[in-house]
Amino acid sequence: MAAEAITEARNAARTNTMLAAMLEFDGERHPVFVRNLSASGAMVDGRLLPLPGESVVLHRDDQKIASTVVWTAGNRCGLSFSAHVKVDKLIKRPKPSEATPVHQARVDAIQRALRENRAVPAYQETEALVGAAAVGKKLVDEIGFAQRLVERVGEALANDSYVLTRYAVVLQQLDEAEQLLRKLHRELSAEGANGRC
Repeated sequence: MAAEAITEARNAARTNTMLAAMLEFDGERHPVFVRNLSASGAMVDGRLLPLPGESVVLHRDDQKIASTVVWTAGNRCGLSFSAHVKVDKLIKRPKPSEATPVHQARVDAIQRALRENRAVPAYQETEALVGAAAVGKKLVDEIGFAQRLVERVGEALANDSYVLTRYAVVLQQLDEAEQLLRKLHRELSAEGANGRC
């Protein structure tokens, strides 16, 4: 049964995400990030995770999804949902309200734009700030520096066979962080070239 759940989850179309959520098991809720998602399952990242075979509930905003853990590796685990979910509904946050601060809605909009390879949205209040262009340029430069630094550290660690064998999952996460920084730098650089950063 577990093998069938894994196969079904892997065969479903996946969407890469970075969604804050809570995973409930053993009567407690623990913070996690949903790293990829399909209609039948998800991969989550967290410090404290359940074991394969455990029944859990994934909480995202007001949604609760009964799931079963099908695998664990390091600080990640795979979930098989008890019923199919609508991925768009799970990713989308409610409209800004008292429960969802405006700044969180802006962060969500920026993340959504990056995932969909669209231009990062600009906000009038930010652009109206004195020196916003200079601050934006400095931010883009710092992100580029951080990306190159993470890339060099990752390459150095990956060249050590002991580190590569022992910390393969961590190195993969470092590579994902480098790719995210690279994409963010590229997007913000393009915005700056268009006079919007």
